This record gives sequence, C-alpha cells and structure tokens, in this order.
Amino acid sequence: MKAYRLTLAAAAVLAVAALTIAFVPEAQAAVAWLAAPHGYADMAQLAIAVPLATLRTNHADLVRRAEAKANEIKEGMPEADVTRITAEHDALVAEAETVQRQITEAETAEAAARANPNPANPVNPQQAAAAAVAAERTRAATIRDIGLRAGMPAADIQTAIDNGDTVEAVRTRAFDLLSQRSVPIASVRGGDLDETETRRAGMSEAIAFRMSQRAQDRVAVIAAPTERARPWAQMGIVEMAAEAIGHRGHLRTADQVDGVMRRAFLSTSDFPGIFGTAMNSRLLARYAAATPAYRLFCARYDAVDFRAMPIIRAGDFPTLQAVPQTGVIPAGSFSESKESLSVTPYGVTFNLSRAMFINDNLGAIEQILGSAGTRVTDWENVQAFASLTASSNLGPALLTDTYHVFDSSHHANYDSSGTAISVTSIGVGRADMMAQTSLDGIKLNLMPATLMTAPGKATIAEQIVTSITPAQSSNAVPDWMKRLQVAADANLSGNGWYLFADVNVAPCWVYGSLQGSQGPRLTTDDPFTIQGLSVKLEHDFGVAAIDYRGAYFNAGA
Repeated sequence: MKAYRLTLAAAAVLAVAALTIAFVPEAQAAVAWLAAPHGYADMAQLAIAVPLATLRTNHADLVRRAEAKANEIKEGMPEADVTRITAEHDALVAEAETVQRQITEAETAEAAARANPNPANPVNPQQAAAAAVAAERTRAATIRDIGLRAGMPAADIQTAIDNGDTVEAVRTRAFDLLSQRSVPIASVRGGDLDETETRRAGMSEAIAFRMSQRAQDRVAVIAAPTERARPWAQMGIVEMAAEAIGHRGHLRTADQVDGVMRRAFLSTSDFPGIFGTAMNSRLLARYAAATPAYRLFCARYDAVDFRAMPIIRAGDFPTLQAVPQTGVIPAGSFSESKESLSVTPYGVTFNLSRAMFINDNLGAIEQILGSAGTRVTDWENVQAFASLTASSNLGPALLTDTYHVFDSSHHANYDSSGTAISVTSIGVGRADMMAQTSLDGIKLNLMPATLMTAPGKATIAEQIVTSITPAQSSNAVPDWMKRLQVAADANLSGNGWYLFADVNVAPCWVYGSLQGSQGPRLTTDDPFTIQGLSVKLEHDFGVAAIDYRGAYFNAGA
C-alpha cells in the first residue's frame, strides 16, 4: 500500500514538473505582480539572487531524484527499508515543491521586469496589461504553429489555446506525437509490441532521453524516460550496442569497444535502426520547437508528390445562387486560379566520428542535431523571405493575372509613396485589406493579424500596438490594433512594413513538404572509407506565392 501511495506521489511530482518547466504567460505574471503585497524591488532582487534557469534545473533534478527514489521500492523489500525510502522520497517532494514556489515568484519578477525595465519607477499598470496582451498573443500564435507542424488536430490546438495551456506543455505533446510516428512498429501481438520490438523502441527512447538531457540550450528536453526506456536509460551507447548484438563479457579495451561498435552498425544488426530512430525523434522535436517568422505569413499545404499542386485561394469558393421554381439547385464552379505549390527534395551528408561513440559523447551528437534542426528552419526562412522580397519587395508575379503580389494599381495593396508606422498608416492598410474582393466581387472584409518589419523598425511597431493612455484621444490605439502580432526578421531591411491576414483565413504564401513527412529525416550508413558513421539529412520543401488579398505592403519612411 505504501508503495502504491508513493507511486501516486511520484506521478504528482511529475505533473508539477511539467508545469514548472513550462512557459508562464506574462498575462498571469502581470496580474500576480499587481496583486502581490510586496514591492517590485524585492521581487527583482529575488529573481537576481537565484537565476530562473538555475531554479528550473534544480527542480528538474529533484523530480528525477524523487522518481528514482520511488523506483527503489521492490516487491518483498523489508518494511523498514520501505519506510526509509518513503521518507527520503517525501523529503525530495517537499524540496521540489519549495523550489516550485521560488520559480513562480521568480517568473513573476521577470515578467514585471520586462513590463517595467526601470525599477526606480513604479510599474505602470497599463504597460503591464499591454505586456500581458502581447504575451497572450505570442502564446496563441506559437501554440498554433507548433500544433500545425506536428500534425495535431485543429480542434486540439484551439482547445489548448482556449484552456491557457503553456507553450512548453503543447511542445511536449507535439514531441510525443512525433516520437510515436518515428518509432518503427513491425509486429504487434494482442495490441502490444513483442519483446524484440519493445527492446528496440525502449533503446531508441532511452538514447533520445539521454541526448535531451545533454542539450545545453535545453530545447525540447525530455523530463523523464518512458517506462519502456527505463532499463536502458542509464546505459552508454557502447553498452546498448553490445546488448543489441548479443555481446557477452566486459569491454575493457578500446579495441573491444571499437569491435562492438563496428559489429553494431552492420546492416544485419538492429542498432543502426535503433540509433537512427532516436536521432530522428530528437531532430523532429527540435524542428517542431523552432518558430521561424515566415510561418506568420505562410500557410502549410502538404503535397502528395513532387508535381505542382494547385491551390484554392480565399474567395475562390462558388457564390450562392437563387434556386429557381424548378427546385434544381444551380451548379457553381470554383474561380480559375493558376497558382500552385511545388515541393523539391533537398539533402546533405555529414559524419559522426568514431570517437563520439567510443567516448559516449551524446552531448556532441545532440549539439549537431540541434544545429541541423536550427539550420533547416533558418534555411526555410531564407527561402520564404526571398519570395516575399522578390522584385524589389513587390513579391513574385502571380500566374493568374501576371502582376506582382504587391501592386498599387491592380491589387490595391501597396503604398509606394511610403509612410512611417503609425496608428493612421496602419489604419489605411487595414481599410485597403478589408476592401479586397473575390473574383465574384464579394467583399472579403479581411483583417490584419500580423505587422511585420525589419529589425530596425521592430521597436517602433511594438510601441504603436502597446496600450498606453494617450494625452489626446486622437492618439488612442484601437483595440483591434492592440491584437496585432508584431514580428521582425533579419531577412528584411529598410523602412518597409507589411500587414498579413491570419494565414488560416487568407494566405498569400504557402509552404509544405510531402504528406506524411513532418520535417527533415536522417538515415545512417557505416562506409568503409571513414571512421565513424555517415549520416544523410533529407528534407522536402517548397514555398510559393498564391494570392494578394490577405497582404499589404507599405514602403515606409
């Protein structure tokens, strides 16, 4: 019974850990700060005294130790040992809860510091509220992007946003979903994996867990190994490779280790697949965690193959028509559009050295995978912004009408004279966007959701949408403008700025890969000519402009 209660306690600690490591919205932090009885200076001093990252690391360590302590209880163990372990476990739980409270206070102080960078002056409640609105907008957009890339159902994504789920919690669910897709399941008996497949999956998950623990940037960290991975969670790569090939005996010399690794990576061994699955799950987790700016103006459309895929644009659906006395409902037709998306295969190879495996250097391998995941999303970002800024920032010419995406005469979505970012100029952009019509002449009433600039104009854009009580009512920021998500990217330059509608409503650019591919993928080989493992990274990707109605460009000033 004590062991059962202990297991429940461990589960509770893990639940707290998930919330601890998660991002706390600034909206909650601002409210908590305003309601707190202590002063801002005290809170800031607390955050400075113990860095938030250190507190989170300490808490995660306490959670792992508490879980490990719970696992020490075995069937048939003397009652005295059970009592001792239970007490030690409860002490770790209590310490973890204390650190949890410190984390909450530090996060509150951090949010208040962002809202009021000058502690000599009291926090302006309106600035705190503006920071809360901006944080909530960022949380919703990030959750939506992560969910779409992980293939989560749209209803689940919206539920996560409405329920106030944290970004890190959604990221964890997305990673679990991607990990399940990346684990090969060859045979199923009675709904469960057989022993061989269980061992393969467990080893893959154990390697992925150990890699994540060595991630210096703490991106997509796995808090604890799965139940299936526990038997191998503390093993080194060489030990797992030895078990995979059925090696018996100690590994005392470098030659013995080298021999095991050579045999393990032969095509007849399970280990290449085990290690490849682990690397793919980590790469996908890191890819899913990235939030490149281009996804704020590009909608995802996955293709069936590498042929050009036609895209239906906003306003292309047939217009309703009156039903005549005969009762026959008139047939409608989709508006003609020549725009399409083509996906192209890309790839590169790199090597993991023999020394990395012999030295069990999973940290270096994790760093390489982190670089690969970041490089892929940065590369995608470059491709998308190259399309956006083509033809001197006018975008590519659309096949449907041969005009550039941004065209003042034919598309009415470009201000070539250029005006500085202001409440008035953004309002002009909104009016032009709302006036856009479908090919059938129906007013679309599109609303901007994103304000995008070059880095040099980002601060001005953020100040514009911040809720500050103006000295004159004519300078007030409308509520709809406060909801704009401000984004900046180094692939943009100059004074120009863009407005984009929600990409789920009226996308003007689309991107995608082949159906069933959630991101880049890795395959391994053990070539005769190198010492180590050759890795091939492949990625299918395409981006294309498809419409102009949901975008507006101002040359700026």
